[in-house]
Amino acid sequence: ANLFLFSCPSRSHTSKSGGKLFDWMKALKALRRWKWSEVPKRKRQLTYISVGVACATATMENKFKECIDIVGNPADVTSPHTLFWLRVLFGRMRSRWLGALSEVRIPVALRTSLYGAFAWQYSIDVSEIRYPLDSFGSFNDFFCRKLVDDARPVTDVPNGLVSPVDAEVMTSGVVSEKNARVDQVKGATYSVRAFLGYDPVETRSPGSVVQYVVLYLSPGNYHRIHSPCEVTISKGRHFCGELLPVRSWLLQRVNDIFAVNERVVLHGKWKHGQMNLAAVGAANVGNIFLDFDSKLQTNRLRDIAVHCGGDISQKLYPDGIKLAPGASVGGFRLGSTVVLIFETPSSFQWKVAPGDKVKVGQTLGEA
Repeated sequence: ANLFLFSCPSRSHTSKSGGKLFDWMKALKALRRWKWSEVPKRKRQLTYISVGVACATATMENKFKECIDIVGNPADVTSPHTLFWLRVLFGRMRSRWLGALSEVRIPVALRTSLYGAFAWQYSIDVSEIRYPLDSFGSFNDFFCRKLVDDARPVTDVPNGLVSPVDAEVMTSGVVSEKNARVDQVKGATYSVRAFLGYDPVETRSPGSVVQYVVLYLSPGNYHRIHSPCEVTISKGRHFCGELLPVRSWLLQRVNDIFAVNERVVLHGKWKHGQMNLAAVGAANVGNIFLDFDSKLQTNRLRDIAVHCGGDISQKLYPDGIKLAPGASVGGFRLGSTVVLIFETPSSFQWKVAPGDKVKVGQTLGEA
């Protein structure tokens, strides 16, 4: 009797199973009675639109991945899926529209109050600005403002580097091997070869070390770029690319931001070997300019991003562009990032650390 009781299912178990089966039968009957034509017209239209958008988006993402594969993934992108959705959120066209808006002429009567409010918001010292606030015709003119003489004294470091910008030090380190990936900030990386267009480790001198430092300019910083040392610029490369944000919250989560963003890379020689100064564009910052090359145009409408098969624009300076420490190089509209990748002796020591705020002319490191 005990064996029989053990082997027979309980009434409660039987009732639960029967209840589930009954629920399934009710659902199937309801499904048979359901008619698409009885769904309200507005809901049907929203469903059609949603399905269409989802299918179109999936197709575009697939084509984007195919494009990167076909051109050989020149930016060494590790996650095309993530890059696709960042392109959707931060498209180049938005930066182009904001750039056009920043070029709008502002009435003279409003300039002092508007620029003054911006300066107050971002703690800008207006006493350093060379010209009166009402002399800047547009916000773009104000962003790339010049400073009074001696506002940024340049430290004398014959065997070292000074900061080329007013910025925050994001990270620094050594490019230790060929085809290396280095930190954007701690947590995410990018390919040095893809970023510069060549591998600096392959061309370094015996016994030397390739170092790098990332400097972030906030919207309130002085936006002009200066020479970090006595250098002769022999070549410039323009990489058409994305205009994704370069804030630390994104850089530490997503790889390859620097390798796919629009940038201008200046290559030259300094006392200890090769020197690369890269001005990297960002969201709403597609306009990079050089003082010694007025023909440079960035974020152009019909340019194709390099990582999608576009060409790298390259210009040689046969006689070399000789720059003294602190000499003006160019600048940005709004804030962005400058990356230095350079050759040093093994005795080189950094004088700054991640998180430090620096200004043009202050020592970054020396041998």
